Amino acid sequence: MKHFISSILLLLLSPIILQAQTLDDYLIEAGQNSPQLKARYAEYEAALQRVPQVGALPDPEANFNFFLKPMERFMGEQIGEASVMQMFPWVGSLGAAKDEAYYMAQMKLATFNEVKINLYHSVHTFWVNIYRIEKEAELLERELELTKALERIALAKYKSAPAGNASGASRQSTPARTSMGSTTATGSGSSAMDGMGGNATGSTPASTGNSSMSGGSMASTSMAGSGTSMVDVILIRMQVKDLENRLQLLRDSKTPQVIAFNNILNREQNAAVQVPDTLLPTELPASLSLIQDSIRQNHPMLKMYEWDEKAREAQYRMAQLMGRPMIGIGLNYMVFRPRMDESSQMTMGGENMVMPMVSVTLPIYRGKYNAAKREAELSKKAATYQKEATEKQLFSELSQLLYEYQRTTSTLNLLQDQIQLNEQAIRLLTTNYSVAGAGIEDILRQRQSILSYKQQQLQAIVDQQSAVHNISRLMNTHIYTVSHDTTK
Repeated sequence: MKHFISSILLLLLSPIILQAQTLDDYLIEAGQNSPQLKARYAEYEAALQRVPQVGALPDPEANFNFFLKPMERFMGEQIGEASVMQMFPWVGSLGAAKDEAYYMAQMKLATFNEVKINLYHSVHTFWVNIYRIEKEAELLERELELTKALERIALAKYKSAPAGNASGASRQSTPARTSMGSTTATGSGSSAMDGMGGNATGSTPASTGNSSMSGGSMASTSMAGSGTSMVDVILIRMQVKDLENRLQLLRDSKTPQVIAFNNILNREQNAAVQVPDTLLPTELPASLSLIQDSIRQNHPMLKMYEWDEKAREAQYRMAQLMGRPMIGIGLNYMVFRPRMDESSQMTMGGENMVMPMVSVTLPIYRGKYNAAKREAELSKKAATYQKEATEKQLFSELSQLLYEYQRTTSTLNLLQDQIQLNEQAIRLLTTNYSVAGAGIEDILRQRQSILSYKQQQLQAIVDQQSAVHNISRLMNTHIYTVSHDTTK
């Protein structure tokens, strides 16, 4: 029973838990579950274990010698000896070796940080792509509803129109009942009305024919304009089919994005992904000078080459110090037993001896030490060049991202104005269509325009968010929260 109640509570609370997930939660989950990130950190920890290894003294040497036949000496018969020797590198050699190993470990840590920010970048990229797909699908669904509503209006107008006014042939036959001059003027006015979506009362005949016939022609044209042909309904249905197809393709494109996102987080491929209701335009994380300083100081690749330079400096010092003698200190313990002196028939000796020992290595082959120093110098120079090239590459990327940010900001301002103007135009065209029954093509064209503008607006916000995120990634500031609105 308790288990059943717990299951019910879990089911009730699960939507709240899912709704509470944010991008920061996904980033934390990705960092905790990524096998690649765990591998890089394990490499860093493994590299740290080299520090105590290279900083330790060489193992002492112990020798034990036993004579199968005791050797006669003045102090007695020597039956064996034992010696121990400890070598000491030149002062500072072990410290230089520890510094090099430590700096090499820090390079592994910088690589770990580089993989981490790239992982976060991938999570953010797939996340905003899923957001874009969902919101674009909502735009298409809304547009599909409006288009279907327009189809119902057009079909109702077509069914309610008089039989003589419901076809294009009736519209064309009306001017034929007037005089030649009135026919020409009225025909041109009717054509202009159908093309612009206006009404026929605003057109003035160019000829000076019979006024009663002209008045009858205008009344007939107005009556024809108030009807709706089946062509309008077909055009709207074509638009509905196109929107349904685009919506289905968009929904299908979401599946691989969700799978890739969940694979990065190392969880079930079909797990639900939560996105905010609305992403808002965002600001740059800092001024240009602060951004550049942060890149120089914090970017993992630049930090890696800085640690590489320090490691090569320590390697050079170690090569210098290894070219100096190593000193060994030890003891030799010789074991004696008494021997019989043949002349005096007395036992002599038998006391064991302890002998201090000192040894010195002679590094006379200088070629290998000079080559080691030259290797360290060239490696440091290569690291310096790599750092300089990487810095220029990062600043080039920053310049492109700043341009992308400015472009999307200007695009958002322009699209907002364009959407407002198109909405006004659609309202006017819809009113005209309700009154005169003409201009359906203009309405569909404007609806396509406003849908395109809203899609561009959505893409511009996503591009702006990506640009700001990438700038934060270059700065390595660990600021990944995006601007969004959850009040809707």
